[in-house]
Amino acid sequence: MITRQQEKMQGAIRDMTTSSFISDSKRESLDTKCHMAHVDMKEGTSALQSEVSTSAEELEQLCGKEVAAADIELERMRWDFVLAKLKYEHEDNEKQRLHEERMQQIHQQAVKRPFSQGLQDLLQPPNPYALFLYCFIVIHVIYTVKELSFYFFQTHYLFCFAIVVFYILKKIFQDYKNKKKYS
Repeated sequence: MITRQQEKMQGAIRDMTTSSFISDSKRESLDTKCHMAHVDMKEGTSALQSEVSTSAEELEQLCGKEVAAADIELERMRWDFVLAKLKYEHEDNEKQRLHEERMQQIHQQAVKRPFSQGLQDLLQPPNPYALFLYCFIVIHVIYTVKELSFYFFQTHYLFCFAIVVFYILKKIFQDYKNKKKYS
């Protein structure tokens, strides 16, 4: 009876070592535990033979459950890894596809438009914040030009008066010259 149990135990130990999903450290610890328990039971007396046989059966079931649980856990971890990898690959492919579509749209828009259309698009703001920025810049340029012109007129009023008189006289002289030419 013990020889059959020993064969089952050794078969279970062999199955544990050939399992492809158990790491070497876990396999070695399970092998050692099962072997040590088997050796301990081998040394038992013949009077405790029935107790040893039930302990051997319990140990065999325990080792089988541990191996099955470890296999299931490792298989679950492997599938989780595969699913996560597939998820990230899908996301990367989706990003790449969207990028290629966007680049194709930009290229088609660039080919269709004439140069003047491109300038018009450059001046059109893409969002409300850009429009606000454009208005802010234009308003400040106008204000700065106005202030500079008032400052120039206030500090150089005689020079400005001379320029205005010069342009008025130039216009009168051109009109007089044109009248003489046509008459």
